[in-house]
Amino acid sequence: MVLQGEATRLTRESHGIAYSAARDEFYVGQPVASSVVIFKGGENGDAKPARVLVGSKTRLHNPWGIGVNDRDHEISVADFTANSILTYRSDAGGNASPIRVLAGPKTKLFKPVGVVIDPQRNLMIVTGYGIYFYDRTAKGDTAPIGIIKGPRTGIISTWHAALYKDLLFVSVSNVDWRPAYDYAGYGCRPGLTRPPAWVWEHSPGFIAVWKVTDRGDVPPRAVIRGQETMLHDPGGITIDPVHEEVIVGDTSHNGIYTFSVPQFFELAGGSQGNAGM
Repeated sequence: MVLQGEATRLTRESHGIAYSAARDEFYVGQPVASSVVIFKGGENGDAKPARVLVGSKTRLHNPWGIGVNDRDHEISVADFTANSILTYRSDAGGNASPIRVLAGPKTKLFKPVGVVIDPQRNLMIVTGYGIYFYDRTAKGDTAPIGIIKGPRTGIISTWHAALYKDLLFVSVSNVDWRPAYDYAGYGCRPGLTRPPAWVWEHSPGFIAVWKVTDRGDVPPRAVIRGQETMLHDPGGITIDPVHEEVIVGDTSHNGIYTFSVPQFFELAGGSQGNAGM
């Protein structure tokens, strides 16, 4: 099945797609349109969305990753430009206001990319320039309760993550997203007199696994990396616990790669969390 066409209201890029098993719906972030487009599962072709979350009250500017929490009937959206996490009721549409907003200097949010919700442990996990852990219902200018970051982690930047029991599978892209121009588009960033080197030039990224209880500058417990993996800019990630596989999209190679890693899943303990994208 392929969703495409004018009626879908999909634009040229989507940086986050999430699925709600409880509602049988897909949530698609649309950075260009400052919206989240929602489709029923099984839609195909030039289908109209079931709902579109868009408008000034939504406070959406540049939505990227989306975390689904079916237990509490919520979705949480990472806004890359506003440095915020916006949480809505899962049935929200139109110009609906978020029920919670996490933003401010104490949050340490900077270019957040992905969100994973762990209802069992009451956690909201945010990826970006590190991995940040918050209370699930955190709002306002609230500090994280834990961070995974530092030279031993191998992280410069991360994209999306997926949760299986107490394991966090993370796409570590290591893109240092520093555009030459400010977001107003009128001039170079402070300190620059000309555009820097192409922003995507960086060492290859990798897939890393941490426990959700890990904190600080700790190395991953398992990795997928190296020339033979063909990974360079790993972005979207999901897992197939039944077949013990990790499925990753790579933005440099425009490819989707599946890795059989039963040894990774053997590290897991505890109850099942939400798989993510």
